[in-house]
Amino acid sequence: MTPASFLGGLLILAILAFQVRTTVRVWRSGAFDRPQKMAQSRLIWLLPFIGAAIVGAVLEDEERRDRKDPPGLGS
Repeated sequence: MTPASFLGGLLILAILAFQVRTTVRVWRSGAFDRPQKMAQSRLIWLLPFIGAAIVGAVLEDEERRDRKDPPGLGS
């Protein structure tokens, strides 16, 4: 096994891990309903890495929005 093929294999494993992690985060999220989760999962797996990056960014934004107090209800 050459160093280049070893690094290529590691890169593929890292991308797969990123996609699995993003898919799990989508399905555990309460911010989306089932059809949205299905569509996002398709995007993650049909556009490797790019789809997971896009969905991950949207998920981060939704989670950040959910953590904030609604305007006017804080002290």
